[in-house]
Amino acid sequence: MPNVSYTTEKRHQKLYIKVYAVLCLIIIASMGFFSYQKWQEYTLISTAVEKNKDLVAALRNNVSDEKSSYELNKEGFNSMNEEIEEKLEYIFPSADDYTSLTRQIDAFEEELAKKNSPFNISNIEYMTAEIADSYALLPLRMSIESSDDNFTKFLHLLENSGSLDDQVRLMDIQSIRLNFNEDDGSDIINFTVQINAYFQS
Repeated sequence: MPNVSYTTEKRHQKLYIKVYAVLCLIIIASMGFFSYQKWQEYTLISTAVEKNKDLVAALRNNVSDEKSSYELNKEGFNSMNEEIEEKLEYIFPSADDYTSLTRQIDAFEEELAKKNSPFNISNIEYMTAEIADSYALLPLRMSIESSDDNFTKFLHLLENSGSLDDQVRLMDIQSIRLNFNEDDGSDIINFTVQINAYFQS
């Protein structure tokens, strides 16, 4: 009987050892799989971090380059801005500025008047300024004697008014009354024109 009990006990021990070994293998395999997964995650995160570092470095370089470019061009931008503001003040002034407008009309007359192609302004009448929401206008009426060619040129001057390049005060024509001198066979036109010159309100 003691021999049978010893044999059974020995079998039980061998079985326990096998079960223990299997459990150890399962635990080791689980730990290996878990470690492998974590290593994969770590590798992916490390790669992403490195890429982000490269991206941050590239963005810093880009910001630095843009800042340097801005600093280099800043003076030019400021100069251009001042030039545009100056031109805007001329074509769309902050007040009615009769004096400057009269000078510009005189300049029109001087530019257009030629010996064989007259352009004479005989009268300029300024009317009361009118204030709107975002602008104001100064109505004026002029009596002009002009050749047909200069009449067309005058209309083009007014049509292109407000251009930053030409620096002509912003104006538009409200009405024109024409009177042709057909009796003497000349192409002289006497006309009265009413114009609105704009300024800031």
